[in-house]
Amino acid sequence: MPFIQSLLRPLLAIFLSALMTHQAYAVNGGEEGPWDGFPRTQPSPRYDNDPGANYHYSFGVTKAFTPYKDPDKGVAMTLPNPLEDSDFDTYNLIVVVSEVDDAFWGPAQTLRVYKRGTGLLYYWLVSTGMAGHETANGYFSPKAFSSRHWSRAYDAPMLWAVFFHGGMALHSSLDRSSIADMGKAAESHGCIHEEDYRAEEMFHLIGQSGYGPVDQIGELSGRKTGRTVTAYKALIIVGPATRWDANNRGNTNASEASNDGEPEVRLIMPNQPVSSNEPAEASPLSNPSETSTSPSAGVQDPSF
Repeated sequence: MPFIQSLLRPLLAIFLSALMTHQAYAVNGGEEGPWDGFPRTQPSPRYDNDPGANYHYSFGVTKAFTPYKDPDKGVAMTLPNPLEDSDFDTYNLIVVVSEVDDAFWGPAQTLRVYKRGTGLLYYWLVSTGMAGHETANGYFSPKAFSSRHWSRAYDAPMLWAVFFHGGMALHSSLDRSSIADMGKAAESHGCIHEEDYRAEEMFHLIGQSGYGPVDQIGELSGRKTGRTVTAYKALIIVGPATRWDANNRGNTNASEASNDGEPEVRLIMPNQPVSSNEPAEASPLSNPSETSTSPSAGVQDPSF
């Protein structure tokens, strides 16, 4: 009997391991899922908790999927530098997205990355929300990370996703026609599409921008609210919004301030009821009529 038990134990262990693997695959899409059995990820408020986090990542993206090409960086050098605004002194990384052609915001469908100590780091082409699914304008903090996300609504990948407003995220576009259209016209459902290698770089840049106390910036005003919050030291600005330049100083909207301390992060499913003392959340891929002001409030999981 002991001899039989000794033979059965390893067989049982193999069976249980296979069962657990099968269950994990079922939860994450299964072997017939979008990544042939590789697990999908769900939004996490901390970069460190995502399987894609990599503190050995080699920065300095140069590769790109054809036919993508970066625009002339010289154009971006002529545009306003947000690092020069004292209201943003506690931020190490600032991303500026322009949805329309504008002398202040820059050419339509472009993205600029500024790093403290370096200045203008990157100038890329992107694609923002199409008509009816416009990307929200304003000043946002990163809310959640999901390196291998999948949108069930559109049955499409959202690799290297950094959520910044509801279900809106910076993420990779693997669609070759989308890559060809970047910089020409908005074609997403509210997210900001980036070339794949650039989306990966952005994911790690934001995740490794630092985490700690920062001056809260009003999402509508673009000014310090007078509050200090704990968040990633990265600011995502989507224009056209209220300008951050000197002409806008002193326009802080006190109603935009939220509680001090650790920002609240809520990963909720669309249409999930909320408590009676707070407004209903906006649809994840729509343009809300009002923007949230807490650096991490109202994060929604768009993989529905």
